[in-house]
Amino acid sequence: MVSLALLTLADVLGRYIFNVSVMGAVELTEILMVGVIFCGIVFATMAREHIVVDLVPVPGGDRGARVVHVASHLLAAGISALLAMVSWTQAESAAEYLDQTTLLGLPLAPVVYFMSIMLFVNTIVELAQLRRDLNADTAHLEQEAHND
Repeated sequence: MVSLALLTLADVLGRYIFNVSVMGAVELTEILMVGVIFCGIVFATMAREHIVVDLVPVPGGDRGARVVHVASHLLAAGISALLAMVSWTQAESAAEYLDQTTLLGLPLAPVVYFMSIMLFVNTIVELAQLRRDLNADTAHLEQEAHND
């Protein structure tokens, strides 16, 4: 994030003061944004900071809420895994065709592999959170049973 800000600062100052921009600043910014976005997805998932919107009321009380909670984790993990697999295929294609940025000639395959890996990590985080939540629910239910 700091490197992105410094690159932008150098590019803006270079353009306005010296009338020369940083060569490849746009390409570097795009690549750095991939890092920010895909790391941000994983960090937001780990911190459980994604936006959650309840569109319809959940019937069934606590049990219904647990079912929806489990389903949402499974859906998020499934979508993340699907995107990871598709992006991995795209990365292989980029590597095979030696795709690179236009100006600097930087290879794109490592960037797309990074995207795919972070999506796989996000899938694992989603499933780990689901497991932790299910274990916590089981422990909570066992505690309630002992108290009765």
